[in-house]
Amino acid sequence: MVAEAPEPGKLSAILFTGIEGPDGLSWRDESLQDDLRDEHALLVRELLPRHGGREVKRLEDGFLLEFEGGPAAVDFGLELQRALETRNGDVSAERRVVLRVGVHLGLVVHRDGEVFGEGVNLAARIEALARPGTLYVSETVARQVEGRLASPPVRLGRGEMKNIRLPVAVYRIDPPEHRRRVPLLSRMRSFLGRRSAAY
Repeated sequence: MVAEAPEPGKLSAILFTGIEGPDGLSWRDESLQDDLRDEHALLVRELLPRHGGREVKRLEDGFLLEFEGGPAAVDFGLELQRALETRNGDVSAERRVVLRVGVHLGLVVHRDGEVFGEGVNLAARIEALARPGTLYVSETVARQVEGRLASPPVRLGRGEMKNIRLPVAVYRIDPPEHRRRVPLLSRMRSFLGRRSAAY
């Protein structure tokens, strides 16, 4: 019996988005949940073609997206966060759409229109760590975009992640407007706190 050859992998940037509940609280109004998810979906689908991205799957509170490389994924993520910041300035607190975004560049396997592999798992883990309103990215992505950004990615630390074979370094990328709004002392406290956090 001949063993099947492993499926060939492709290097892709995987981006996950996840909606944070209003003011970090759990959802209570199902109709409001649906409205905000739909607004999120409309904005993602409006911006995605500008960056050459592909919608792999819509999730309950977010999306799984694929890009050719880290720069395209980061550009999309930053534009998405800026667009939401503008939108959120004109609505009440409970109607704000606040996102976590995680990005990783790695090998994935394509099958039946979906993507699989450790690259996908790692992007999902990074999104779960992300501070709302920013982008959290792996070191491979940070290296690709460092010279293209007004401010370099901020290294948050390295740690173990569930079902990931090697320790992973994670970086934060803030939209320029976000960095101006957050006082320096607050940014330092967040940075130091995240460095010591367990993954």
